[in-house]
Amino acid sequence: MANFDDQNDGRDPNKTVFKNVRQNADDSASSKISEQVGVKDRTDIENKDSQKELETAQDKTVFVNKKTVNANLNDKTQLASRPANPNATVIKKTETPISQGHDSTRFKAPDKKPKAQVEKHNQVEEHNRTQVKKPSPQEPVEPRPMPSTTATGSYLQVLKDRFVLEEVLGAGGMGVVYKAKDRLKVEAKDSDPYVAIKVLSEEFKSHPEAFISLQRESRKTQRIANPNTVKVYDFDRDGDNVFMTMEYLVGQPLDQMVKQYHATGLPRNEAWKILLGMCTALTHAHEENIVHSDLKPGNVYVTENGTAKIFDFGIARAVANIDRHTGENLDRTVFDAGNLGALTPAYASLEMLMGHTPDTRDDIYALGCVAYEILTGEHPFTRLPADEAFKKKLKPKRIPDINKRQWKAIEAALAFERKDRIESVEEFHKQLTAKGKAKPVVAIAAVTLIGISLFVFNQFIEKPVTEVSQSEIRDELEFEIRYKLFKKNIEELLANPSFSPEWENTMWNNIEGVKGIFEGEPDEWYVTTKTKVYQLYIDKINEVIEKSNFEFATGLIDNAYRYTNDPSELDESKVKLADMIRQEQLRREEEKRLAQEQEKVNKAKQKQTAEKRKQNSLFNVANANVNKHLECASTLNMRDFKIAIEKLRSIDLARYKKLEGTITDQLAQCITAIGKINPEHAKDSKRYALRIFKNNSALTAVTIKPRDDCNSAIAGLGARGERAVCRDKFQNGGLGPTLVVIPSNNRIKSFAIGKYEISLAEIENYCKKSKECSMQATGNKNLPVTKVNIETISNYLKWLSKTTRKKYRLPTRREWVYAAKSNSKNKLDSNRNCQLSTRGIEKGGELVRTTTGRQNAWGLVNYAGNAQELVYDTGRKLVAVGGSFKSSMESCNPTTITSHSGSPDEVTGFRVARELADN
Repeated sequence: MANFDDQNDGRDPNKTVFKNVRQNADDSASSKISEQVGVKDRTDIENKDSQKELETAQDKTVFVNKKTVNANLNDKTQLASRPANPNATVIKKTETPISQGHDSTRFKAPDKKPKAQVEKHNQVEEHNRTQVKKPSPQEPVEPRPMPSTTATGSYLQVLKDRFVLEEVLGAGGMGVVYKAKDRLKVEAKDSDPYVAIKVLSEEFKSHPEAFISLQRESRKTQRIANPNTVKVYDFDRDGDNVFMTMEYLVGQPLDQMVKQYHATGLPRNEAWKILLGMCTALTHAHEENIVHSDLKPGNVYVTENGTAKIFDFGIARAVANIDRHTGENLDRTVFDAGNLGALTPAYASLEMLMGHTPDTRDDIYALGCVAYEILTGEHPFTRLPADEAFKKKLKPKRIPDINKRQWKAIEAALAFERKDRIESVEEFHKQLTAKGKAKPVVAIAAVTLIGISLFVFNQFIEKPVTEVSQSEIRDELEFEIRYKLFKKNIEELLANPSFSPEWENTMWNNIEGVKGIFEGEPDEWYVTTKTKVYQLYIDKINEVIEKSNFEFATGLIDNAYRYTNDPSELDESKVKLADMIRQEQLRREEEKRLAQEQEKVNKAKQKQTAEKRKQNSLFNVANANVNKHLECASTLNMRDFKIAIEKLRSIDLARYKKLEGTITDQLAQCITAIGKINPEHAKDSKRYALRIFKNNSALTAVTIKPRDDCNSAIAGLGARGERAVCRDKFQNGGLGPTLVVIPSNNRIKSFAIGKYEISLAEIENYCKKSKECSMQATGNKNLPVTKVNIETISNYLKWLSKTTRKKYRLPTRREWVYAAKSNSKNKLDSNRNCQLSTRGIEKGGELVRTTTGRQNAWGLVNYAGNAQELVYDTGRKLVAVGGSFKSSMESCNPTTITSHSGSPDEVTGFRVARELADN
């Protein structure tokens, strides 16, 4: 058990009883006091809202092993326990001290709470401790060991024996986000077993109010949950790992999309959809009295199906004091560990930067910034925070291609003062949708934090004597924990006095933090330490004055005054510094006077050169965007192309006109190439292009041929089903013969041939539509047509060609034999319709349907037997091939050839051939 006897400081003498009890009590007493305290505090809780929050958190509390707690309380009261297993692996984290400030999140030590808030917090913590089942001595709760490293050397972790962390998705000030596989979903054979898990950082885990705050934020998130919200499923902890489970998304953050279109802004249809969806999400949240407080493109996610989702709703209230001396130009979220607050300076309203109470109009200011950035690709105030932009009286540039009503709405959202800002997101949405619509997207609140310090203490503290109140016990423990934490931080800062802005702020916050936890005057350690810090300042001030670093020295002197009651030495340094600054100023003024003459001479040239360079740079960026569209992929987005062209024209019209001919020629080539693959898309692109470039000769001359369904892409695949065959459409309705495409070889080009022999029904249809012949078939019309002469066949082929606008003919003997054999492995149909009489089996003797029989490898049916087929041999000589139903089985094959006069007979028919358009 940690020793708390080293400080009493003259406070309530009854609290010394608490120290004696802790020295003499044992584990059984600790168990009893936990039960008694729980009963008493549950009776004392009167605040209904706190009671509801506690009931939500009861099932989520997890015990930490007693040995680990004791060790950590002795080790400067660190709240995050280490794994009991020395071989266990944990997620790698950079343990940056609070003094260094290298993380993207900035922290401030918590201020002393008002009495009512402390009492409420004590009730919450006591209630949590008494509602959780205690571990038995036989089953100590140890932090779970982590799995071994992967082959790549990265660490994997299993949380709660359920979630397998597979991949780091991102990291920030609050923690690391992982892609995790849910073993329960895998066991249930769920097709999508993945979730996103955020494991919170050490700073947030050690905060005394983190667990309760996370509980409140989870309830807040669930209250606004809907299909457009990043779902937060649960919050939990595993040993000292505090985590939150959320839905796993696939898509792209909005800030990446803005960077992609930084020169022109997003395509308008996509921009309005995203923007109006954000409006609807914020309207819904504001109706629930939830303020986001950190809206920015990085907190908006656009899924792969185009749905926009806002996350990190209402992390907490804004921070008043923000350090901007790091020189970084990043959209960093700034956190306050005392208030659990967050904001991003470039999107924070003036009131948020001043630390005012959050208001829905803070979100409206951020929404105006995001709207401007989506539509233009640029921040309205070049990423300056609102307070700096307000001092400089900056105004956003007018967005040219939106209507007046929409611009007024965005301009009103960007007003620096709340009273001038548009009243609600709903009104902002109404103004934007004057001439457009957008599907609403509901956003989601993300995460807050968990703390365990008071909870751990109540599990293992020995039973106090009855006259000591539970409130005094908690006050004593809280004082010891916070006091030792502040001392540790201050000692680390004293060991490394960097005097960076982060160091100075952190040191003063910790010094003030120590002072704030004392009810009266601070102890001797505080006074001595404050003197040490003051002396460090004096030494540093002398050092930087000698190096003529006047600005740094001025800041150090100003900050050093707060560490002393006798500022005489600082006053002397200030006078000395002022004199040195005056001398330096005189020297610089002389240098400036001499330089001004030369500057006046060069100013005009520099301005002209800069303007030209800027214009060239913008033009080159816009031209590159146009050329990217002209790379001519399988599709061409003409709407985006039009935006790119208009942007190029607006920057430098004269220079654009010199390039227009080249642009239209490339566009014509692109549309022509697409037309060979997708004629319909190419036609649409051509029509749209002629609206951009009216009467352009290169675009007008583009010819797009309809796609031929019978093409070499399906050559040799005719036996694979209907998708591998083709039929030409008649102009007046109807379909031609079913065709298969034959692949080419070194002597024969690819061509199409009838899958079946021409039937009686097909000739009857020809006679009826063409009125060139008279034929009334009787019986089975699916039999192959015979008893027709070559003249009727020739007229049918001419009619087919005219009606389908394709070239039909009789196949040549070489083509027919090549198609019938298909390949050397093909075997003839043993059931083919030829003469056979053996052992009671009788075949042949009459025609069968054209579709009867087995197809060859390329899809031909009845090429051997049934009706022999007319083809042209060398010299346009007619011959019949393949044998007929009257031919013996031995002579029914592709090589059987007989001379033919073209006169009609009962055994001779034909199948058609057609040339391909892509040959």
